Amino acid sequence: MSNYLTSEENLIRLRRARIIYTVAAAMAVSAALYLLWALRELIVPTVIGMLMAYICLPLIGYLKNRGLSRSWAVLLLFGIFCLILFSAIKFTGDLIPDRKTELELQARVRYKLNDKFEGIMGLGHGGNWFYHLFGRELEPLRAGIDEALRISEDSHRLFTAFHENSRETGAEQVEERYWRYHLANRQRDLARERTGPDHREDNFATAEVPGRTGAAPGSSLLLTLFNAVSLWLITPLVFLILLVDDGKLKRELVHNMPNRYFEMTLTTVDNINRALGRYLRGTFIECFLVGTSFTICLFLIGLEMQWAAAIGIIAGLANAIPFLGPAIGLLVGVLYAVMAEEVTPLLPFIDGDNLLPAVLVVVAIVQLADNAIFQPYVLGGAVDLHPLIVVFGVMGGAVIFGFAGMLFAVPAIMIGKVVITTIFRQFRAYHII
Repeated sequence: MSNYLTSEENLIRLRRARIIYTVAAAMAVSAALYLLWALRELIVPTVIGMLMAYICLPLIGYLKNRGLSRSWAVLLLFGIFCLILFSAIKFTGDLIPDRKTELELQARVRYKLNDKFEGIMGLGHGGNWFYHLFGRELEPLRAGIDEALRISEDSHRLFTAFHENSRETGAEQVEERYWRYHLANRQRDLARERTGPDHREDNFATAEVPGRTGAAPGSSLLLTLFNAVSLWLITPLVFLILLVDDGKLKRELVHNMPNRYFEMTLTTVDNINRALGRYLRGTFIECFLVGTSFTICLFLIGLEMQWAAAIGIIAGLANAIPFLGPAIGLLVGVLYAVMAEEVTPLLPFIDGDNLLPAVLVVVAIVQLADNAIFQPYVLGGAVDLHPLIVVFGVMGGAVIFGFAGMLFAVPAIMIGKVVITTIFRQFRAYHII
């Protein structure tokens, strides 16, 4: 009788333990998801630090084989990583315009887009065949972009102050041609308001960035840069911690698993390690090749090296997100081609008139090289996912987590696939299912 009661008590204790573990696991998952959502701004810097550390782990073994101690190898890689990271931050900061340059760029882009649109559509002669075929569909898009670039009355007064101050001081703070572009844009607005049926008040013009007023232009830009830099300070810390870790996290994970799940856990971790390693190293090399190809080709057709490198870096990084790299390169390249006034191409048959078709050819060549050479020979079969799954994964990641979801959707899906397939394979091997 006592043995029966003891067995019943053990069964009750086991059920109670399962309930407690289930509730604790549910609470832990809920808390993790809440923290993940609340700290989503830290996802990209943290994961980039983790991925870069993962990519650099084989380099530590290589340096150790060359006679360098692990400590010195970690310090060397950490120094190189910090140098690259802060150089990238500085390069990005140099590309961000101040308030005056932003107004110049806004006036310039708006004038050039309208001028190119009118030229392509033949609006000076009543419209050509292309306009009569596609003008009705393209006009709302052009009008929306034009309205987004419209300089409001507050910005106009600030722009005027910059221009008049340059005349008073004798220093050309605002280039005269950009001022003429701005006046031409305002004349076009006045003409449309006189003849157009949909008069729009200035309060529907481009929204002002908070904190950017005539009294303190650029103050919000400094705050934005400070916040961005402070967030990215976690990247080198994560990178250093994981390099110093030397596999301790993996050993603790495997060590804490019950004996019956030990082999399955070890196999799953090894499969994830191989699949993720192939994907990350292949993607890193592919992005580097795409970015370098964009930079070289754009420089050959006449873009300044600074802007060619910037577009190449942006397109190369965006290439880590499927289908986004070529689109970003095309968008930024076309925007530059529309704004360009003076080009000095190394190829003699390129000039300002055919720069836009040349950019389209560059994007097509880089995309062809990526599909025919870079992906098959560099990335190989590292990403064994159906294209439809990739598309929905990227779109779903963008909806849930924004840019971070787009960037890490494919590796997350790939890791999930490896975990599920490995677990099911192990279950069948041990006749659990």
